Amino acid sequence: MKNILFVSPTGTFDNGAEISIFYLMTALVKRGNKVINVAPGYQGEDKTSYQNKFKASGIDTYILPAGKWWWEDAPGGLPEDAKVRAFYYRENIAQIRQLIQENSIDLVVTNTVNMFQGALAAACESIPHFWLIHEFPENEFAYYLDKIDFIAEYSKEIYSVTGLLNQKLNLLFGEKDIKQFIPYSEVDASPLKKGENIRFVSVGRLTERKNQLELLKAYHQSGKTDVDLVLIGAGDEDYKIKCLNYIKKYNLKNVKLTGHLDNPWEELTDKDIFVSSSAMETFGLVYIEALLKGLPVIISDNPGYASAYKIFQEGEMYPLGDIEALSEKMSLSLETFTEQKQNSINKISEVREKYSIEFVYKTFIEEAEKVQGSEKKAVRHIENLLTVNADSSSSFKSEIKRTVKRVLLKFKKR
Repeated sequence: MKNILFVSPTGTFDNGAEISIFYLMTALVKRGNKVINVAPGYQGEDKTSYQNKFKASGIDTYILPAGKWWWEDAPGGLPEDAKVRAFYYRENIAQIRQLIQENSIDLVVTNTVNMFQGALAAACESIPHFWLIHEFPENEFAYYLDKIDFIAEYSKEIYSVTGLLNQKLNLLFGEKDIKQFIPYSEVDASPLKKGENIRFVSVGRLTERKNQLELLKAYHQSGKTDVDLVLIGAGDEDYKIKCLNYIKKYNLKNVKLTGHLDNPWEELTDKDIFVSSSAMETFGLVYIEALLKGLPVIISDNPGYASAYKIFQEGEMYPLGDIEALSEKMSLSLETFTEQKQNSINKISEVREKYSIEFVYKTFIEEAEKVQGSEKKAVRHIENLLTVNADSSSSFKSEIKRTVKRVLLKFKKR
């Protein structure tokens, strides 16, 4: 059995990358491996609940104070002081190295493309490093196209979410074989509550990326506005205003915005049709959750959903941006609801079999549990330049801490 250290991207459970790899970590622990987790901590944050969830699964989590945890040109902005960033990057690499030494770590795993500290710490300690990539190199994540050489050089293995992302990365990385995994999320198996009327329901934060405005337009065009449309999720304020303005302009009285719900699936009923017009998903966990709940499903053909649909072959898919096609799918789903509902229920066991931890992480677990030996990188010859801060005096550290406190109060990580 192995000792494995994971580097996590946010120290929160508000994103699919953290959620899905939490379940990978728990699976490794159940198989007898020792797993520890490191994540960033910023001024004024309380990470107790995050740490407790890991602790309950036998995983120790270390919160490392950070200037910026992600690459400097990654999303999330920058603290204004370059010295602060440099100080904490070195400090974090040194802290991870110390954890590697103290816990006899055999393998370091970086969860998401957005951090490099684990890769460099593993290189300095001459142990293997695996990289897990969830993000398409587009839009806000296009920045990492310029880092392909680094990622390839400092990874024994690279894994990405299965499907179109994996295909794209294999082309970008050339000779480097990018392996794949399916992101896992535990779905509450309890049955949906009984509903009285058929509704359209969409789950996801109101954002340009989730593209609910397209759904509103298709709903209006369908002429089925006597049917309730429920949008579940908090919203980016500007985009939420766009949606509300559209609802008001066309007097869509049966559209309901719930805002944030701790458990959105408690809002759904057995009479609901799940619809997502999302413009971009890495894989689309919410699609799988809807299938496991036995809901009729309509999804866009964005790359993430298309990848998931190829595996599960369930639900209806329409071309992203084609409002008329979505409108027609929505109308048809009302007309054939009974038939679609029964088909969805019949498919639950098949979907569950394909979406088990043992299946989705099989290759990764096998590779992680057989790593051995050293992985010597040339950077080990200058390890002190990466991990030792030039002035470690108490006065200098106090100055840095004062600067961090001032700067990070206005630094919003993503």
